[in-house]
Amino acid sequence: MVLDYSNSLFTTMELALKFVLDKLEDRIDHVRFGAVCKSWRSIVKLYHQDNPFMTNVPMLMIPTKRRSRTKRSLYSIPARKVYPFQLFVPYNKRCCSCSHGWIAIVDENNVVSLQNPFKKVAHITLPQIAPIVPHNSFYELNIHKVTLSADPIKRPKDYVVLAIHSLRCCLAFIKAGQKFWTYIDTIDYFQFTDVAFYKGRVYASNRYKFIVSFKLRYSKDPYGTKKMVPDIVLEGGWRKKRFSHQSYLVKSLEGDLWMVRRFLAFEDVPNNVLPHSIGTKNFKVYKLELDPESGRLLQKLRLSSLGDNVLFVGDNDSVSVLASCFSNCLQKDSIYFADDNIITESRPYPHGPFDLGIYNVKDGSFGYHCPYYPSLGGCHLHFGLYHHSCGTDDYNLKYFSLFF
Repeated sequence: MVLDYSNSLFTTMELALKFVLDKLEDRIDHVRFGAVCKSWRSIVKLYHQDNPFMTNVPMLMIPTKRRSRTKRSLYSIPARKVYPFQLFVPYNKRCCSCSHGWIAIVDENNVVSLQNPFKKVAHITLPQIAPIVPHNSFYELNIHKVTLSADPIKRPKDYVVLAIHSLRCCLAFIKAGQKFWTYIDTIDYFQFTDVAFYKGRVYASNRYKFIVSFKLRYSKDPYGTKKMVPDIVLEGGWRKKRFSHQSYLVKSLEGDLWMVRRFLAFEDVPNNVLPHSIGTKNFKVYKLELDPESGRLLQKLRLSSLGDNVLFVGDNDSVSVLASCFSNCLQKDSIYFADDNIITESRPYPHGPFDLGIYNVKDGSFGYHCPYYPSLGGCHLHFGLYHHSCGTDDYNLKYFSLFF
């Protein structure tokens, strides 16, 4: 897809360079392009600001071949290769999310720190989160997911961090510079799996088809005893038939909010034995039509096609990219998924998570987008690069988006 630059105030040389960027599908090639000189760097930044859905194909953050204790590798899905450079990421702490180019790291004290491995900027250490029902054996399970409203580099005093925490999967948020978190009511609102900042509100979905929303109002209670009650967007239910193992919220290319529900298959075992997951069974995608004033749900439509959207989901930010711009390397009508089922397993994975692949929404077929590295350790299937759930993070796999 070639963009129309007829209305842009660029020189002939700048337009020529933009057309070159149109042809570069690999995100790292854009980094190399911008490293040539300051003027080329500024052109890359403008290009990415104008075309976020074209340029935001996530990479996979994977262990190095030699299992480095301080570094990670990146795998390019469009280029189908592991990059020769490595990122400095802590090995002995859990990476619980990737958002706006920042990695969220959680330690044994339930303190989240934000790190940007591509920029020479200081780490951001957030105040301690107080999990409602903490996991005493594995502190890594106390913080499930962290999402940013904006890049702290671009908006250093005006970004918000939202976290899904504790065994009950509850919500908390904090604004830049604040000393303590604001907590959402934990009695009736829990089991959340994803959040999204959308049109001035925060939306959160849980495993039982509940969706809530709220506007950001910050607590003045440093002890977290006063909790916010959100608005109910979609009324779910605690029945088994409403349950999905994961539920994601993603903004489509058209500007709509979509709910993506993920269902798992389990091994066949006797009734008195707790089964373990054998992988994703299918996905269901819904378009949410919301009232622009109140944020209330007007209509929920099941989608049989994603149009020009390709979705990436996991415990990173859920994102959509333009299929027509990457027709040579991305499958249309597909969801690229990473394994984020670490919380719903009854015990830690013996060989690290394995549930990684591509799901076609139209025909229900599965495919693979990352080759299996035998040197990275054990797996259940033949395509995984995995996340170890006990104390260290040597099999951590995330979708990582690079922001300019």
